[in-house]
Amino acid sequence: MKNKVLTKGYFIVEAILNSYPQIFFSENKLLAAILIIVSFINWWTGLNGLLAVLTAVILAEVFGYSPETTRKGFFSFNALLVGLGVGTYFSPGIEAFFLVEIGAVVAFFTTILIMGIFTKYGLPFLSFPFILSMWLLLLSFQSFTDISLNTEVIYPSNMFFKLGGGWLVILVDGLNKLFLNTVVGTYFLSLGAIFFQFNLLAGLLIAIGLLLHSRVHFLFSVVGFLIAFWFYSFLGIYTGSLNYTYYGFNFILSAIAIGGYYLIPSRQSFLWSIVLIPVLVVTTIGSDRLFALFELSVFALPFNLIVIGMLYAFKIRYNQIHPPILTGIQQKNPEINAYLYHSQPVKKYGAYTIPIRLPFMGEWTVSQGHKGEHTHKDFFKYAWDFVIKDSSSNKEYANEGNLTGDYFCFDKPIVAPAQGTIVEVVDTVDDNEIGIANTLQNWGNTVVIKHEEYLYSKLSHLKKGTIKVSVGEVVTEGQFIGKCGNSGRSPYPHLHFQIQSTQAIGSQTIFWPLFEYFRSDTSQFEFIPKGIPKENECIANISTSQLLNDAFLWNPGDEFMLYKLVNEEEETSYLIRNEVNAYNQSYLNCIKTGAKLYYENNGKTFSALNYVGSKKSPLFYFYSSFFKVILSESSNLVVETRFPIHHLYSFPLLTIQDFLVPFGIFLKGNYILKYKEITQIFNPSEINLESEILGKKEQKLFSANIVIGKDRSIEMQCSLKRNNKIKLRWEKIE
Repeated sequence: MKNKVLTKGYFIVEAILNSYPQIFFSENKLLAAILIIVSFINWWTGLNGLLAVLTAVILAEVFGYSPETTRKGFFSFNALLVGLGVGTYFSPGIEAFFLVEIGAVVAFFTTILIMGIFTKYGLPFLSFPFILSMWLLLLSFQSFTDISLNTEVIYPSNMFFKLGGGWLVILVDGLNKLFLNTVVGTYFLSLGAIFFQFNLLAGLLIAIGLLLHSRVHFLFSVVGFLIAFWFYSFLGIYTGSLNYTYYGFNFILSAIAIGGYYLIPSRQSFLWSIVLIPVLVVTTIGSDRLFALFELSVFALPFNLIVIGMLYAFKIRYNQIHPPILTGIQQKNPEINAYLYHSQPVKKYGAYTIPIRLPFMGEWTVSQGHKGEHTHKDFFKYAWDFVIKDSSSNKEYANEGNLTGDYFCFDKPIVAPAQGTIVEVVDTVDDNEIGIANTLQNWGNTVVIKHEEYLYSKLSHLKKGTIKVSVGEVVTEGQFIGKCGNSGRSPYPHLHFQIQSTQAIGSQTIFWPLFEYFRSDTSQFEFIPKGIPKENECIANISTSQLLNDAFLWNPGDEFMLYKLVNEEEETSYLIRNEVNAYNQSYLNCIKTGAKLYYENNGKTFSALNYVGSKKSPLFYFYSSFFKVILSESSNLVVETRFPIHHLYSFPLLTIQDFLVPFGIFLKGNYILKYKEITQIFNPSEINLESEILGKKEQKLFSANIVIGKDRSIEMQCSLKRNNKIKLRWEKIE
């Protein structure tokens, strides 16, 4: 019982803490601590904010909403802003406490309502609930006879004297002499206004917290504000008005949101963050004059309108792979978002997330690719024809090639390229004799599979009587469909394969890359994570190794012991548990350190998606060793990809790179995994791998010699750039 109470208490405290930095699109605990301190510069404002956020968290618990969403502060950060606003506008008193509670409840339910509406469109609700709630309270104020306006904020010296005595008053006066009525001072005042603290000290502390949390966010906050300040001058607007309207925070938050949070930081996001500022200036001035008629502040309304409008415009673009790129999995840190995106292979196909693979096993050759000279034109330009060729003679057939049975691909099994539902089947068309094409029944025997809405695959020219699936049947990837034949408009045996957006046989093709296959070279296989097979290329699906598949196939709740031995000293052990979070993401959890390794295993490849936590955990070396593993039985295979650089470098190099993220990434991290030749071809007892991570100028930052045993055990000999030798042993707990 005691543990349950402690767990619930810790959960509520964490939800409260996360509510503060959530306003800056963060969950950083250091920034949270600074923001809490800032909110209590005026004790009454800080107390009301804390009370409001606690109320919202408790309501989320009472209604049984998602613990993960509650913990992140999504249900409560708008209530926090309402509490801070009430504490700023209204004097201390029991009546004001009730007003805070009412405002927090209104903000909570408004959050639920607006979240439900905006989520349908994949858009954030930002601070709309706070704005609506504050307007409601301020419009009601004239009827509150026992509640007066708070005048203490008008006399900040008294407030600072109560808070810290004479030394704090001297410090604040010094800041005023240095920065008041300057562009720097106006920037600090605008930052402080986000938390209803209208003084330079609050803004200075927030700027420090922002800088410590994210160099990109700090950079965009400065750039966004300076562009707005310049545009005020350009339009002939008195820039000093920003010192008493405090609307400068709209420009700061907008630049952060567009430049470094909802978009992957880049030159394009930087440009768009600049472009939106003049629009935001005009919107702010116009809306301020409009709402002044109702004696209301516009608060963050301009920021909300412009950011949500721009995000919606980006989301409905036809070409999502054209920069700027919307952030996929949000890491709450723009630098990490950028580094993880940079490490992704084939970013130009990043928008294609549903994997469609080759519909056969073994090595086949593309006889006609996209925009082929024979039949792949116009509506059918994004299709492939596949055949099997003899590697030595480069022929598609044996003997004279006069019979369908002479062709190597004829009668070979065809499999489902992805999971889906069979929606069309034709299996009654006779196979042609060689050189004859059936133009009346163009596609011959065909199967169409629905994978998602508007995503279908079509396999044509199959052999009559071999199709083993029926309409309505759900198939899995790699499941037998039928056999390659010579039916329809097919003068010689081959497989026609295309992706289309409707289920009808004869629908036009759509562009879609194929996922995770090998391209055969004379000496070795090249792994293609996403690609478009080209004419005359020899390609193959991944044939999985049972030994590798067993080693990386984990169920939720599976536990492992990871033993670590550094420089032949005392061995230490770490319990690793395989878990799944609320977002259905699989991860390995180091119980001792709390470090987490997020991964994906699709049966073909094992991909380490992200690592969070202490690098002292041996789980980090496991992450570095197995960043990308092809679960293949092929030997002499080489896998190459980028490795996230924030795991490789530290201050000062990484800090400099953080500031330069929007303009490019100059630090290097290249991951290479080599498969040693297997001496025991059939049913091998172990597989030997060698991984390494290279930096600039091919500097070796990490390497590991790996032995994976048949009992699912893994042994690693790791070497670090500082010459530490680490031995790791991974064993499953049965």
